[in-house]
Amino acid sequence: MMTNKPLPSHSDLKPYNHAVAGHEGTLCDPDGELFIKPCTQQEIDFYESAFKDHLEFAELMPAFMGTLTLNGVTDMHSIDEQLPAVAEHMSLEMKEEALRMAKEAAAETAASTPEPGDNVKWRPNKTRKIATNKSVVLENAAYGFTRPNILDAKLGKRLWADDAPLEKRQRFDEISKATTNGSHGFRIAGMRVYKGSEDPAELDQEGYKVYDKDYGRLHVNRHNVVDEMKKFIFNPRAGIDEDLGKIIAGAFVEDLKRVERILRSEESRMYSASLLFTFEGDGDALRAAIEQTLPNSGISDMEQRRPTSATKGKDGDIPALTTSRVDSAIVLDDDGEMVIRPNENGEPITIQIQDAAKMLATDRESGFGSEVDLDEIDMADDDEMSNMPKIYSLKLIDFAHASWVPGEGPDENNLFGPTVSDTRVITLQPFSEWRFEVLRSSPAVTVRVLSGTADRDGTELASNRSYTFARTRSKIYTLQGCTLEVTGNCDNYTASYPSPEQSPLLTYVNFHFALHEARTATLSAGRNAQGPRVMICGPANSGKTTLARTLVGLATRMGSQPMVANLDPGEGLLSLPGTLSAAVYGTIMDVEDPAGGFGVRNTPSSGPSAVPVKLPIVYYFGREKVEDDVPHWRDLTSKLASSVRAKVKKDKDVRAAGVVIDAPAVDLEKGGLDLLAHAVGEFAVNIIVVLGSAGMQSALQTRFAAERTPQGEPIVVMSLEKSDGVARRDDEFMRLSREATIKEYFFGDAKRTLSPLTQSVSFDDVAIFKAPDESEAYEGQPALEAAEISAEMSHWALAVMNASVNDPPETIRQAPVIGFIAIADVDEDRRRLKVLSPVSGRLGNQPLIWGQWPEPYINLLG
Repeated sequence: MMTNKPLPSHSDLKPYNHAVAGHEGTLCDPDGELFIKPCTQQEIDFYESAFKDHLEFAELMPAFMGTLTLNGVTDMHSIDEQLPAVAEHMSLEMKEEALRMAKEAAAETAASTPEPGDNVKWRPNKTRKIATNKSVVLENAAYGFTRPNILDAKLGKRLWADDAPLEKRQRFDEISKATTNGSHGFRIAGMRVYKGSEDPAELDQEGYKVYDKDYGRLHVNRHNVVDEMKKFIFNPRAGIDEDLGKIIAGAFVEDLKRVERILRSEESRMYSASLLFTFEGDGDALRAAIEQTLPNSGISDMEQRRPTSATKGKDGDIPALTTSRVDSAIVLDDDGEMVIRPNENGEPITIQIQDAAKMLATDRESGFGSEVDLDEIDMADDDEMSNMPKIYSLKLIDFAHASWVPGEGPDENNLFGPTVSDTRVITLQPFSEWRFEVLRSSPAVTVRVLSGTADRDGTELASNRSYTFARTRSKIYTLQGCTLEVTGNCDNYTASYPSPEQSPLLTYVNFHFALHEARTATLSAGRNAQGPRVMICGPANSGKTTLARTLVGLATRMGSQPMVANLDPGEGLLSLPGTLSAAVYGTIMDVEDPAGGFGVRNTPSSGPSAVPVKLPIVYYFGREKVEDDVPHWRDLTSKLASSVRAKVKKDKDVRAAGVVIDAPAVDLEKGGLDLLAHAVGEFAVNIIVVLGSAGMQSALQTRFAAERTPQGEPIVVMSLEKSDGVARRDDEFMRLSREATIKEYFFGDAKRTLSPLTQSVSFDDVAIFKAPDESEAYEGQPALEAAEISAEMSHWALAVMNASVNDPPETIRQAPVIGFIAIADVDEDRRRLKVLSPVSGRLGNQPLIWGQWPEPYINLLG
């Protein structure tokens, strides 16, 4: 409530000095009770609708006084008309300052001509000023404190709104990934702490240590965020010791639970909104404020004493505590109770810290926002309340990108930060996605479809069945809308689009139906007709493998049995990394597989499988990238294509369904176009799909404009939009994925435990080969040479080739793979190997190849 305080003179007007983040241009009086904040019309609409139709939500917001339109025709009269409730509290000088702001805003707005959508060139706002002629008038949440400590916590993993330009989305996604926005759902955007440093040089003129936005971006991470948050509350230099700080922290926790409850009850979307934490930063003032708010507590005049055996049990003394802590006049016993001086009856008063925090959080406007009916109290009480000292405040602020979304469910993007629940319900609108990441070190997450339909990469999730996801980055999407129940914590957010036409999902589904029509036509065309052969190309991290899985998953749901080929040695298809492989997908994929149905858990084993297994054709490359051995990659691609043609020829259903090929990421300037052309020719590709690269599409279009397949078909080159949800898989993520794949190949996973055979073999009983060192190459050098067995071989996975040790080296190197073994230990003195094998059997006549990648990262038996 506004008070009848003396109005400021023009010389006293100053910028709001407690801002720790956000935009500049805020105008306030010397006390900071009232301020004018430049904003967009969207933010004004959100404030007005909240205070009209969402009253409980409005309790989380700063008190809203009204709006001001600041433009070239703004005058004193228009200010009075726009703000009838507070105009009488604004001095003539303050109104004149508002008029000056109006002229600046009009000029900046006229100079700004933004364009909507992805066509606009996004330029970061380095001045932190908004080009707008709109402002909201708010009551300052920090008003009434003696020395307010303030922390701005930017909420959400996703920071951009649906209308943000693509460049802005990418930039903000990088910020989220690199900060605690990505790991914890919030980031410290700024902080002011009274007496926050012992070094006077680090304090401003008012005695505050100020932490700017770079602090939260560069210095706070997932490992130290708790310790950095403690700096905000626990500050003995200002008289706020551990026990007093726990009361404030507990009060904030209670309010956060309330924030969570209200956000879950509303259907809103807010991007780059913040929680503003404020509390009294001066310990003496804080203790006095608590005593005045809770007058029976006796905190302010509590005696500082440490009980001793001499006082123990004496009449009239406080009963001694054998193990107590005494800090700044607050005594805690073993049960965490706060013991204060006796009451008038001589009995000690005890208040648990948790109870004190709840008492503060319950009495909100008596110093920090109360749920009282102001209409039922008289003016004397009202004046008394307005003069109560402030203790703490928690407000939701910054609504420039906020809106109400009826029917779309709670704002999970922001709930990811303050949530304290383990199970939540997520509502997805048609053509929207729930994107999530479960870290390798984190517990699994369980998802259940409560209503509607939902898919993971083309494979449908059954209704009311629980699915468990571990060590994966993925998404669940819906074409018709659905409700999900998610149990467990993970990095996640919901992605939606203004309309289905703007979602890449629509183009993927339309492409699937075009392929389905081609397959149907092939079945009725005759014996020699072939279905579509699709090769998916694009740069690294463009979503090629995800699109391949989606197309294959949708095809199997329609009854087709497409062949899938992987030409990227960096990722194994139904095999270990470092291989090229192919398989028929005639049955559904395992949606719980971290690789989405492309992982080794989908291959045969001696135990039962949750879904029908696939039988892959595998060739061993032993390198990470195509460029590491281009001639060998070409040879294996030809071999794999020949095996695929043989399979297609024998089965009319597979022949009609065609082939989906996941191409490697290549550099066009380093011969990459020729590598793709080699794959196109070997697999007789008639459709080339390019994701995320206009340059690659143009180069391929030019290359194949006049070419035909062996069947006389034109080669169509088309571009599909890259999804903005494609996760960038860094080196660490890929390393951990490879390590987990190798371990799963031998030992299984949580769903299926395997028991590999460990055997000891003599050096003389195995034939191990390796490719010659390129640095020692010479003319006529064989493709393989015998490897010298040594301790260097420990923990490597070796390929078991479907060939004879007497075959020529080139034949062995280009033979299919039977399986893999792991070298657990090498005893050079005894000339013995300890070998880990998925099945029993002698290795004597089966050549083994020791590749150069992936390198051994783990001891499978250790």
